[in-house]
Amino acid sequence: MGAVFKDYKAFIREDMPEIYAVPETIDGEAVTCIGERAFYGCKGLKQVILPKTVTAIGDYAFAECRQLHKFVFPEGAASVGDYAFYNCMALKEIVLGKNISAIGYGAFKNCLELDKITMDIAPGRKNCLNSILQDEFQEVDVTLNYMDDGGNVGDVAHLVFTDYQYEYVPEIEARQFNWETYGSGDSYRISIRDTDIDYEKYDSVFSLAQVEDDENTLLKIVAGRLCWPHKLSDESRERYEAYVKAHMRKILEQIIGGNGPEAGERLFDYLLKRRLLTPEDVDFALDLCSRISRASMTAQLMDYQGAKKPKAGGIRSRFAL
Repeated sequence: MGAVFKDYKAFIREDMPEIYAVPETIDGEAVTCIGERAFYGCKGLKQVILPKTVTAIGDYAFAECRQLHKFVFPEGAASVGDYAFYNCMALKEIVLGKNISAIGYGAFKNCLELDKITMDIAPGRKNCLNSILQDEFQEVDVTLNYMDDGGNVGDVAHLVFTDYQYEYVPEIEARQFNWETYGSGDSYRISIRDTDIDYEKYDSVFSLAQVEDDENTLLKIVAGRLCWPHKLSDESRERYEAYVKAHMRKILEQIIGGNGPEAGERLFDYLLKRRLLTPEDVDFALDLCSRISRASMTAQLMDYQGAKKPKAGGIRSRFAL
């Protein structure tokens, strides 16, 4: 059966520390559950470490922990109770293992800063991603690690679920209210299925995202799908690459200037590998590299150009023999 960690106050005699490790055993029994309201309202708690024996987290277990900023679920954790992290307003990142099969109602409601989710996906097993994102209206970056039958990561997907807003609009004649949404985020969330993502649906939303979302968000979406092309069709790849070609100068400015997505350098490698840069794009990129001293990227661009003799002066003269 295992032991239930019921109340942090029974184990801590001083003020709540910023980082707290739940004990592995209580009275000789392995801790398998974090009980209801066990950490409710712990104002100073920023991170909690759970033993690998924990399989369940009770209702309101970490609710109102307003300084909690990251939560890593043990690999064996299978269920999260209702409102377990309600009003954890500083929570930015959660990491979930492949065994999570049930997320309670409102478990992450009012987690307004949550913008990063990493989740392991086991073959044929429910992923519960929609149960989390249905309460998150802000933009969230999601990394999905697809596990093989041996428990190893076989493939990876990096997805962006954009933000959206909603409101109830009265329809006077029908005497009812209609739900209306604004932004592409709701459409992206519709692509989530119980055991996986409908990637064809996800990629089809990009045309809407180009109307509703800003350039930084669009670049993250493009980088995620092109650099980690899990189930990316040739047609969708062409659409993303068409966007890149149409906005190449701006994208190069962001990547070379270090203001692009985390995958910026990987996307830069992709552009070179796929031969997407025109000679004019290369000259533009070399000039940028010269101004901000990006020697590694300069060398890559020179290789991309081939054996073309560098012009006198400017960045290329540094590589003349």
